[in-house]
Amino acid sequence: MDEYRLLTFPTVLGAGRRLFPADGPPADLELLDVDRVGPALLARCRKAAG
Repeated sequence: MDEYRLLTFPTVLGAGRRLFPADGPPADLELLDVDRVGPALLARCRKAAG
């Protein structure tokens, strides 16, 4: 099973390249688990079942 592991920090930035572009296709991800890692969140996701 392939999955995404996204480590998200509570930082606000005004520019940069997006992981999922607004004009791209929908990601259709299912959240499997989320854990707090210090000040960050570690989210595990996989492609949602069609």
